Amino acid sequence: MSAGPITENDHVLIVGAGLAGLRTAQGLRDGGFTGCITMVGDEPHPPYDRPPLSKQIATGKWPAERAVLMGEERRAELNVELICGDAATALDPEAMTVTFASGAVRAADRIVIATGTSARHLPVPEGVHPLSVRTMEDGMALAGVLTGGTPLRVVIIGAGFIGAEVASAAADLGHVVTVIEAQEIPLGTILGPELGAICGHLHAKKGVALTTGATVERITEGPGAPYGATVHLASGEVLTADLLVVGIGVVPNTTWLEGSGLQLDNGVVVDDRLFATDTILAVGDVARFAWHALGTVTPTRIEHWQVAADHGATAAHSLLAGREKAQPAAILPYFWSDQYGVKLQMLGRPAPGDTVEIVLGSEEDGSLLALYTRGNLVSAAFAISKPRQLMQLRAAMVAGCTKAEALAVLGL
Repeated sequence: MSAGPITENDHVLIVGAGLAGLRTAQGLRDGGFTGCITMVGDEPHPPYDRPPLSKQIATGKWPAERAVLMGEERRAELNVELICGDAATALDPEAMTVTFASGAVRAADRIVIATGTSARHLPVPEGVHPLSVRTMEDGMALAGVLTGGTPLRVVIIGAGFIGAEVASAAADLGHVVTVIEAQEIPLGTILGPELGAICGHLHAKKGVALTTGATVERITEGPGAPYGATVHLASGEVLTADLLVVGIGVVPNTTWLEGSGLQLDNGVVVDDRLFATDTILAVGDVARFAWHALGTVTPTRIEHWQVAADHGATAAHSLLAGREKAQPAAILPYFWSDQYGVKLQMLGRPAPGDTVEIVLGSEEDGSLLALYTRGNLVSAAFAISKPRQLMQLRAAMVAGCTKAEALAVLGL
């Protein structure tokens, strides 16, 4: 099949009904594509936003439907055939077909893989159902428990951003919260020891108990079925939870692609224009893409909302241009997390060995901005409650800036 641009007679099949898949469909329509677009998701819901699950939905501030990204009106505007609740089970790149759990086999001229990730799980006995806050069902269940009016003992395994957001939501609602983290410093592998420790201190300031360097030995039944459990730590400590939440990371949804011939390595391996083959692309959390940054090209899989959105736009441009004329994705990773009344934000992506320096504010001030540098270039910027200053750096970081240039942008 030709690697050229799609035409109005072509059919684009998007496997996955999340943000990246939706933005691909939007980008195609915005780019003038009038052909057939089919989107098939494994969940029984239309595309929805995941960040509110551990924030506004968990606290009951939003009804679940407010997180929906493509209701019936928007679906009709985009003229997308949407099929929910049918998981992909196999891909045949030669025939350009995808087989689904229902038995349906769908053919297309172009296929976009947007199947995202699934939560990692811990072994638990039958009858114990910890929440992972990765699905709409989990978010709604969490809200139902946390807003029930009864103070609960909430145990959260994992002090990453999702775990910390749930801890914040539970503490705000008056629950007794304990967070268990395997690392000695929460978020240390992402932010580095100094900034990770500062973020870890946010828990104690709000009365949340944080245990680091902890290993979960086993989980057994506890009170409050179906979400209660007893957590046994290797130290001998035993924690009783009326609500157990597990946030220990995710894995890319690629099992259905085994045997397809696509290169799978911590995701679907694609080039810098998101092509896995001339006619198959992958976007969002499931894509391990060739990322241009700081003068190098590195295979990278990034689980950020903004990257998923940017991938959708890039995939649409790539399909409209064809592989031969498509342009590399211009990606500057960005994420944010709302915890305990403060906003954590990062532009870029630091690596182990990067130098980090707080250039504005301090932990004592309650707000700060830090720069990560690799060689002479800024690799990332991290802020606590300094959104305006952080966003001032976006254009310079997209262009590739030195520390001196970043400081000049900040007026320092």
